[in-house]
Amino acid sequence: MSCVPLADLASVAENYGQLTGVLAGFAFTALVLLLTPAQGGRRTAGGDTGVPLSLFVAFIALILATLLYSVLAGENMDGARARAATAELVDGLVFGLAVVTLLQGVTLLLREADIDPAAVSVARFVTVVAFPTIATYFIAQGAPDTLAARAALHGGDCTATGPALGVWLTAGGAVVLTASLARPVQRRLAAYAGICRVAAPLTVFLAAAVAAMVSGDIATRTPTFLMSPLALSWFLVLAAVLLTVLGLMFSAAGATAGPVAAPAVPDGADRGDDASVAVR
Repeated sequence: MSCVPLADLASVAENYGQLTGVLAGFAFTALVLLLTPAQGGRRTAGGDTGVPLSLFVAFIALILATLLYSVLAGENMDGARARAATAELVDGLVFGLAVVTLLQGVTLLLREADIDPAAVSVARFVTVVAFPTIATYFIAQGAPDTLAARAALHGGDCTATGPALGVWLTAGGAVVLTASLARPVQRRLAAYAGICRVAAPLTVFLAAAVAAMVSGDIATRTPTFLMSPLALSWFLVLAAVLLTVLGLMFSAAGATAGPVAAPAVPDGADRGDDASVAVR
């Protein structure tokens, strides 16, 4: 099967494999720095913020993504483009989950560092809304490769446009995740903050492991293996729901019931200030 107009999925996968490998190195470095004795004392005093678990799961998911993209990079595009296009979708889900979890770990680090609240707010928006939406769109844009491969197998033109379902799922997820950052919703989600700090990374770990096994199984199928149109639609829905739920869990993990209270000033300090004013 020859599809000259389409991108070389093997070359693209090789570049993605290098990117995920670099990101895994970043996650591992941040995790090692958190394990130093000084940082350990700060974590004990400040309580569990979920940073180590998020970074560890991101590191594992990025390693899986690197392995999957390495396998995809070895595919023969002349004879196994259909199988490669199918694996591309599953590998893209692992990549999206890994990067979103890595961003969550960075966001929690920024929050723990007590830096400019504006920077933390931007990081939260990117983690909760922007990147899950981009990841959903990224996976949906992989669907045309599967559709084009199916058309080429039947002797048609090996070019195709993405299904409208992917656009609607992306837009719907963006609306839901944006609404989750509204202050009234954040007050309600604050009750689940502690649970979501643990449940969200574990969900990513489980989903990435299952997706990696599915991708490994696809690699053993015939070169002309393709998702059916119904399976493709269900996969897009499942990926969008998973990324949206993950974004909601990360939104809840950073939610607070109200504004942060200002530090209390000792009574003696108040009297001292009044006395100094009286002297002046």
